[in-house]
Amino acid sequence: MDSPKFLNQRYNPVNEPIERSVNMQTLSSQVKPLLLSSNASIHGSISSYEMLANYLPTCEKLFTSHRSTTQIHTRILSRLLRTFAVSSWYQLSSARLEFLAWRRSRSRKYSPIHILWGERDLGYLDHLNNAALNPLCCTFHACSDDLPNIFYSPERLKNLSAIVIVSETQRQFFETCGVKPERIHCIPLGVNTNFFTPKQSEQSQQPFTVLSVGNYRRNFPLLREVFQRLEKNSEICIKVVSSRANSHYFADLKNVQFMSNLSDGQLLEVYQSASCQIVAVENATANNALLEGLACGLPTITAKIGGIEEYASEACAIFVENQPEAFAEAISMLANRPAKWAEMAKSARQRALELEWSNVAKQVETLYLSLL
Repeated sequence: MDSPKFLNQRYNPVNEPIERSVNMQTLSSQVKPLLLSSNASIHGSISSYEMLANYLPTCEKLFTSHRSTTQIHTRILSRLLRTFAVSSWYQLSSARLEFLAWRRSRSRKYSPIHILWGERDLGYLDHLNNAALNPLCCTFHACSDDLPNIFYSPERLKNLSAIVIVSETQRQFFETCGVKPERIHCIPLGVNTNFFTPKQSEQSQQPFTVLSVGNYRRNFPLLREVFQRLEKNSEICIKVVSSRANSHYFADLKNVQFMSNLSDGQLLEVYQSASCQIVAVENATANNALLEGLACGLPTITAKIGGIEEYASEACAIFVENQPEAFAEAISMLANRPAKWAEMAKSARQRALELEWSNVAKQVETLYLSLL
């Protein structure tokens, strides 16, 4: 895939409002969306939501690092900024990002501004920006039970021209905040199916390997119990990729190989070495690991929690009760049914192709056009 061509020069705004009768293809060539994100580095470069920018070739981007401050004076300033910000996750890096976006928007018209992580970076731009000239939209990723604790001023979410959610489970929260239903758009998370691909070899040539990837809202006590039940089955291997802080859950389990701090290439190798993935979560909206596993042709063992069913169907996933014995039984069953495994592996890859970033980007572009 060709590298994206980001336009760093200033956009020359038109003098007159865009007529509604303008050809949509022509309008698309005129729209220069500005994407904002303070990347928290919790995902690999191939896994982050910022990947969306690669599939919007006319966009400009303002990306920076989202990090907590350590110096006393900057910590005090960050605390003061959060006092009146929309989000309680707001940092000084987010303020710099919004200031740069506001300054750039003053020289542009009719170009959407898209904050890719509203939970992190929405602080003041809803007041500073002229939404009539530059529509402001935000994507939100947090689970429905986390959202109420994130926002200091949820009523200000009504100021946004559009809200992008990645799961229908988030919709009720924003409607409760007074956001008009027509301003809430569910656009799924995407996955890079050119990078995350199945290994070109027969699954039967390797031991049956179960994989768990991720940190956020994972049910580690449940995972531990599942893996304990599989200890006596020497034909099943288990790999866990997570933060080092979670290694203690599996330290005494001899059938678990724990890994952390993997590069993108190493993570891909782990996916390709697996036979299936287990997704055990407390709650979920979209899930990078789920999509990446599907893209690598991994059938999924999971429960019907949060937005999981929006991304995986029974063709590529086995849905079980949220109990350790149910997970363990499903894994053992799949390990003993190679024909079933092969059928689900094919469906997993097909589902991931439907969620390829290029398809998601088309939905985002349609949203941008509708805002103008």
